Amino acid sequence: MTFRKWAERFVLFAGGVVLALVLVAFLAVQIQQRTLRWHAERLMADMHQIRLYQSTWADAQRLMHRWGAWGYYDGSCTAASCKYEIELDSHDRYNSRVPRSVSLDWFLKHDRLNLYQWFGGRLSVFHASFTVHNGTIWRESTWIGVSVPRKKKRRVTTVDTILNSDDFDWTLSVGAGSHQRLNPTREDAFRFTGGDESLAGHPYYKVGRPSGCKVLCEIVSVYYSTRTPPAEIERLTSYDFSCFTRFNPCARIVDLLPAAEEWHLYDSEYESSPTVLVPKERPLSEYNMPKPPPCSSISVWAQARDAGYVLAVEAVSTKTVKVQEDYGEFHHEVAKVRIASSLKETAPWLPGAIVSTNELYWEIDSLPSSEAVPLIPGRRYIVFLNLDDSKLELVTKDTPLSFGRCGVREDTPEVRRELEKGFAQNDTLHP
Repeated sequence: MTFRKWAERFVLFAGGVVLALVLVAFLAVQIQQRTLRWHAERLMADMHQIRLYQSTWADAQRLMHRWGAWGYYDGSCTAASCKYEIELDSHDRYNSRVPRSVSLDWFLKHDRLNLYQWFGGRLSVFHASFTVHNGTIWRESTWIGVSVPRKKKRRVTTVDTILNSDDFDWTLSVGAGSHQRLNPTREDAFRFTGGDESLAGHPYYKVGRPSGCKVLCEIVSVYYSTRTPPAEIERLTSYDFSCFTRFNPCARIVDLLPAAEEWHLYDSEYESSPTVLVPKERPLSEYNMPKPPPCSSISVWAQARDAGYVLAVEAVSTKTVKVQEDYGEFHHEVAKVRIASSLKETAPWLPGAIVSTNELYWEIDSLPSSEAVPLIPGRRYIVFLNLDDSKLELVTKDTPLSFGRCGVREDTPEVRRELEKGFAQNDTLHP
């Protein structure tokens, strides 16, 4: 047999080995991503079966048994108190509870051609948790994250290499959880939520995003009331797990959570994103403040549910103060009120005390706040305070009252009934 024939056979054999290795690697990546998706979809279906305050310890135990291979808890876990967490990860995401694959670690470290991503691999995670209190499930949460692969060759880097944004993948992340109050609390002070205005149109939930996540990440947080109807919870947490297996990767938050389409948190052409690599320069007209929703569109019961303190007060006096800034002239109103009673929580202001307020609301020439209820001396009002939520220091009897544009309501029988409806939605588990 001539040397040429031996060479041809060797090349064919070597090519076959290479193709076999590529096929095996492709199948391995696809199997792990599709298995992760299959598990995540079933875990989400199980989470959708939870009914807060109704699902029992027996229901929780069934979930623990089914997902025990991926579940964990800290401390003790009993029917009286237990927070159980379940985490599903792709192989390339570090998880201290899962043994690492030495061969996979070696492959990812030396994968300069990004074959892992070309074969459909990407960093993927789905996390779910539920909290049992006094024999029933009172809290639940879910969180999903996925990387947006670059699918291009990696640079060879050393300890002296200066990294730039091209050396990293974008990540998309959405988290959703139940809370008895949607405003920040002492136990959870750093929520990405707006004020009461963000309840307009959907009193059961708030959404937000961190202001600092503008490069290489998009993060959305959904906070929903523990009394939210199950169908609405399912809509807010119907993640698209095909983002774990698509060859054409998900590149926007709305790809990961279709319900986010109506929130417009990351669809600006003036911010960088996986779909807007070079953002446009923002014109001055885009910096104008949007007109806030009318206070009448915000449910009183939702404000009562979320507020830290709710007081009945009588207006004593008011005063308008003008402030001139470089960006316009502002008018704000301050007042003195007499405390009639504390309707929620034990407030430090005693009945009969005269207390000053911070600015009741801001009024800008281009943004009238006529929807705000004005304080008229001699009249009674209900005020919603969140001082204990927005500040880490303790609230005392000398702390001035502070509330938002829609934080004042007239004290009427109808408003009182709405207050009771909102108070009834709170429970004794914090946060």
